[in-house]
Amino acid sequence: MISVIATQAAKFRTFGWVQDPSNLRSLCDVVAVFDEDSEKHRELVLSSIPRLVSEEDGRSRLLEALSTRPVRIRYPDLVGTAFTPRSASRCNGILQAAVRGQGRDFIGDWPADNFLRWAHAFGFVRYHYEDDSFEITPAGLELTKARQDGSALCERERELLTEAALAYPPAVRILDLLARDGAHLTKFEIGQKLGFVGENGFTSLPQPVLIRSLAGTESPKEKNKMKTDWDGSSDKYARMIASWLTKLGLVEQVPKQVTVTAGGRTYTETIGQAYLITARGITMRNRALGKSRHRRIAKNVCFEMLATKGADREYLRARRAFLLKFLSESRSGLTIPELAEKLAEKGLSENAETVRDDLAGLCGIGLAVSEKNGRYLLTDKIADFVIPLPASLQKSSLSGMKDQIRARLTALPHEYLSLIDLAYDSEQNRLFEMKIIELFTEECGFSGRHLGGSNKPDGVISAADLSYGVIVDTKAYSKGYGLPLSQADEMERYVRENLTRDSRINPNEWWLAFDGAVPRFAFLFVSGHFTGTYGQRIERIIRSTGVPGAALAISKLLLYADELKSGRISQQDFYRLVFPS
Repeated sequence: MISVIATQAAKFRTFGWVQDPSNLRSLCDVVAVFDEDSEKHRELVLSSIPRLVSEEDGRSRLLEALSTRPVRIRYPDLVGTAFTPRSASRCNGILQAAVRGQGRDFIGDWPADNFLRWAHAFGFVRYHYEDDSFEITPAGLELTKARQDGSALCERERELLTEAALAYPPAVRILDLLARDGAHLTKFEIGQKLGFVGENGFTSLPQPVLIRSLAGTESPKEKNKMKTDWDGSSDKYARMIASWLTKLGLVEQVPKQVTVTAGGRTYTETIGQAYLITARGITMRNRALGKSRHRRIAKNVCFEMLATKGADREYLRARRAFLLKFLSESRSGLTIPELAEKLAEKGLSENAETVRDDLAGLCGIGLAVSEKNGRYLLTDKIADFVIPLPASLQKSSLSGMKDQIRARLTALPHEYLSLIDLAYDSEQNRLFEMKIIELFTEECGFSGRHLGGSNKPDGVISAADLSYGVIVDTKAYSKGYGLPLSQADEMERYVRENLTRDSRINPNEWWLAFDGAVPRFAFLFVSGHFTGTYGQRIERIIRSTGVPGAALAISKLLLYADELKSGRISQQDFYRLVFPS
């Protein structure tokens, strides 16, 4: 049953998705904190907290929290707080003391938070909205009672952890993707199909663009860093969940050789974080889906896993939670208009394409939503969960912009709507750069490369017939982009370097990313929107170099991309529209 409770809270914590921890024994220890009869609980009370936590950091308060019966502990006491710098951190949370860190006897607040999220996602602890506290569930208690001597997991613990993974929708989603025709998928290929595509909280690095960037990088150290550290949020989730499944024997990590062909060139690189499903994984997936003699396993879903970022994430969570509630209460299924009408009754007015994307997103997080004759049916069994309804829900201007663009797209995949979020998020500028190049090369038929780094533009693209090339610079700013004089000068320098092509001026020779036969060039800025005197500065570059240029807001670029993808305009039309003479 999905129930609704009214709350005065404006924001809620982030649950349902985990990026960092992978140690299964430490997860079991975290769950055991909530079992008053466990050895870990006794160790915390008698040794760890007195030894690791000073009185000024809350020793007495934490011991008092552990003494409650039944054990029910508030989030701040569990996770603690951060210190700056982190090297000066002191232990001030129960879960910090429950897990040994690297080089010290405790972990910080961030890994403590992630271990708590993991225990919650696996259904071992329950969250109480009314007082921001957690307590153990029957499944968690069964896990702690299975503990035997030694640090290795016993067979029963592994069974219970596997059952918990099969009740966690994103884990089932990954098993399902890997089970399709014996797929061998990298973290990027999994991440691209994990979660609610088209928004900032579920981003994936474009693998074809990455492969071309790797091919243009000579340093082995830099290549390895790019392969391991460059990823979107969904790629991180995919990597972490796959590591759990690997430790449970459901998946194995096998490097994959990836080949990309673009502009008549072939690029091949090996991605180490790639995965195959095992025979045991196939058996467990079938069990999770209720195939053969097995009953379908009830999925653990929480309100917070339905959106992770954005100023209006509570609105997005509520909208998707209500859709899930409507579907769970319907035996014959519901049409898109019927779902939109039900949302409107809750004060959530949405167009058909937004509802359709949300239904696809529910499948993307690992829930089984099927469609037949225009009716959508939830075929999964959902464990009870709560929709904590805030006093007011309001859609952000960015979500409103995405809804307007979404309704106008006819050919472009909706995953590119995430570019609207990224255009205003300066912390993800590299991902914005790479997704823009992917948009041009994978959807619009251009050839091109992501460059980035010092003394290089963000990327270059060339028309398929090599009639023109474009120097592309992307700018992600939360309040729009005004093209400061220094960055206008930087673009002018790139334009001149491309005209002269003198390695004595710039030894990195970034212009070689263009095909040598391209006869004419232009420059392009892409951002969320533009402010101030940017037009005058673009005009100055044009007059100074004789090379045409322009600035495109991301919403306009997405609409142009849809026109190109559908064939309604050509690449020559695009040039004339964007760079009028």
